[in-house]
Amino acid sequence: MGERHCWSKVLVSLRGGILLGVFFFLGSHAWAWKWLPREAVLIYPRIDGVGYLVQEDLKGIGQVVTTRAEKEVLIGENEVVYLDVGSRDGIRVGDRLEVYRLFRPRELKDYKVVLVEGRLRVIEVNETESAAMVEEAYLSISMGSRVDYYRPRNPRIELRVPPESLEGRIIWTYEGLTAFGKGDIVFLDRGAVDGVEPGQCFEIYRVPMEGTEPLIPYPKRTYHFQRPTPQKHLTTVVGEVMVLQVQKTTATALVTKSFLPLEVGDRYRAGCGWSRELVARRAEAPAAVTPGAREEEAAVEGEEEALRRARAAFENEDVHFAFDSYALDAEAQRILREKAAFLKAHPEYEVLIEGHCDERGTEQYNLALGDRRANAAKFFLVGLGVDEGRLRTISYGEERPLDPGHNEAAWARNRRAHFVIQNP
Repeated sequence: MGERHCWSKVLVSLRGGILLGVFFFLGSHAWAWKWLPREAVLIYPRIDGVGYLVQEDLKGIGQVVTTRAEKEVLIGENEVVYLDVGSRDGIRVGDRLEVYRLFRPRELKDYKVVLVEGRLRVIEVNETESAAMVEEAYLSISMGSRVDYYRPRNPRIELRVPPESLEGRIIWTYEGLTAFGKGDIVFLDRGAVDGVEPGQCFEIYRVPMEGTEPLIPYPKRTYHFQRPTPQKHLTTVVGEVMVLQVQKTTATALVTKSFLPLEVGDRYRAGCGWSRELVARRAEAPAAVTPGAREEEAAVEGEEEALRRARAAFENEDVHFAFDSYALDAEAQRILREKAAFLKAHPEYEVLIEGHCDERGTEQYNLALGDRRANAAKFFLVGLGVDEGRLRTISYGEERPLDPGHNEAAWARNRRAHFVIQNP
């Protein structure tokens, strides 16, 4: 297969004598995200790649044993891996699986970090084994990594106002960083049992004067000292986080603001700039709907319908190719220019570009040709100013024909690049 890997960052973290190499595709976990203030919604397109903390050992349904290329490193998108589960375990062709591994940092004796490596699609099955293609890779897939059924998460996270009493500390970061900031993923020491929910936001703060009080000698004992009575100190806000997902006793959050380098152990408390704005808007909202408000609501609905139609047009128009070719003709370039204009007008969207072929040729050849077609479309869009990090490619070869016919007209329709917006 003609494979293309985009590696842009390697993080190596040594914890308790264990070397953990983390290979990030298209940048680190500081992936693109967008705050929509009018809707009070955070869009985090690659929410499926966000890890979390667990106390129990997640067994999964199987594990990655080897790859088609028989290599153990730099395993990424469009690679084929082999698993130790098959039809007797309920696996079927087309199933999507999540691949992950567990890591226990020395500093977190009670928890393990679930490192989500990617998403697989099963392409071949026998009774005890299966082959799967890597549809999406967030980290390099590892030999021995575990697999389980894929459960999609919603990248649209609505802002919620947390209870005022909620507070705690940051206990770890997804990348094991000693200093971190905006865009990084962190773990909080409160979870569902404490009332934490996705969408809640918190201030990260510090107490500069804490611990600076002089010791006071006990009465009549000059050689014994006691701490003074605790007093309420001033605090300073150093950042903000928003919860992406919640476990029983912990939560995973995105750092949305950082005014200083943040550290593990920093405290957080309920509230942030976004939640205060939301509360203020709700307080100012009129009790009755005025004619002007109805007109504005109708205008918003009209905008949403126009966007829905534009999305449908974007996804329903494919780029087609000549037989055994991945060259872009004039019509294909015209379509791609229109798609580039749409993507630049909507920077929150990420797109999966699928490469397809007709049924002629071997499976391996068509997978490689589909990969070249998808990448030809991708890099034409990049040349028009679309951020490469928003575009992913996958090849289906001859596996997903648009037209099941066995003639020239059907084959022409099946030689295509198809575009799928990943955001809901």
